[in-house]
Amino acid sequence: MLKPASIRCALSVNSYLKADEKLFFILLLFSSESVLHPGNFALIKENGIQLAKRFRFTKEAAFRALQKLKDQDLLSEITEQGPKGRPKKRRKIGWLNWEKWKGESSPFQSGLLGQSFQLISIRLKKPELVEQAGMNNTLFMLLLVLLSRADRSGVVATSSQAKLSEYTGIPRSQVQRRINQLEELGILADVVPGLVEGAILGKPSSVYFLDLNHPILRETGIRADQIPIRGKGSAQTEINQLATRVGRPGLNDRLASVTQHAATPIGMKRTRLSPGSWEQNAPDFLKRPAAKRYAQFVIERNAAKLLADPNSILSASEWRDAQDHATRDFVDELTRGQTSKTHRDAENDRMFYSLCADLEELSHQLASLCLKVGKLPKRPSPVGTPPVTYRILPSGTDERTEIRLEQIITST
Repeated sequence: MLKPASIRCALSVNSYLKADEKLFFILLLFSSESVLHPGNFALIKENGIQLAKRFRFTKEAAFRALQKLKDQDLLSEITEQGPKGRPKKRRKIGWLNWEKWKGESSPFQSGLLGQSFQLISIRLKKPELVEQAGMNNTLFMLLLVLLSRADRSGVVATSSQAKLSEYTGIPRSQVQRRINQLEELGILADVVPGLVEGAILGKPSSVYFLDLNHPILRETGIRADQIPIRGKGSAQTEINQLATRVGRPGLNDRLASVTQHAATPIGMKRTRLSPGSWEQNAPDFLKRPAAKRYAQFVIERNAAKLLADPNSILSASEWRDAQDHATRDFVDELTRGQTSKTHRDAENDRMFYSLCADLEELSHQLASLCLKVGKLPKRPSPVGTPPVTYRILPSGTDERTEIRLEQIITST
């Protein structure tokens, strides 16, 4: 199904348009595209002053945007002569030109396009909600791009600040400040900082959690029902549970001591990693606050995905018996598919994949805890019904009071 032109525009890049100019064009596309015949646009009969009033732009900003769009051949002007009076200037979308913009080249798939379309509608039909939220045109453009690039759980994990700059028209140097403003307005529930080059996990970009219970996002037909998980087993974060293993391996632990490893009967699972390598390298990773926080986020994100299909959750014994390596999906989630860009020798490579397996095992343990304490359905959604979507808001690395599990509900 062809996406609405306004959404395709939000997911494309034009380096010549600033944020407010791109938003102005998106509003023009939304208001002039035919509902019955997507890709066909009606003539725009309003003049610049009328468009400024309708879109809640200043007259100066509206005329500046119209001129920029004309210069980029995104709008053309035609003159209509009525039965009497002076000729009237009309505008027409130059859609063949804007469709040539650079689009999304990655396998990224948006999960909330319907909500993104509703957000544009709200901007036109209920502009007072946007004003009450404290957003100007630039912040609204940033929110629109974040929402259109979010997955079904309202998490944006595929957009670096450089990419956000490209898609919004906000200068790269201002993106972080605008993100901070969305946090202050309560539109972003949390942000997990990305990692710098040279980290063992590669260079994943920052991850943004939209607050789906913010009034302006709830108006799009989405909400997050909270299912807090409290009690025994929920206080200590999983990444810190991993940290306690170093130097104190158990009998069946992947980090078994040399003596235990040598004494393991033939036919039983053996550690694939020399303990010396782990004890030399793992503490260095575990002492990096940013890397620990990011790894904890991935554990929680994977656990939330497992909850959608409880049959995929493995117990500790099942994991040891059947799962010696981390799955490719988990490794890609941890490194954002950039495992080949992390420089490791053979020994560190074995350590890395053993680390991935331990982290994924912890995500299964977390999912089991949420399933039990949260009294969640133990069967996947029936065939033909939308899958249940969960997410866990970031816990960080300190001791927590609860696991912030949420079930995502969409009505469109």
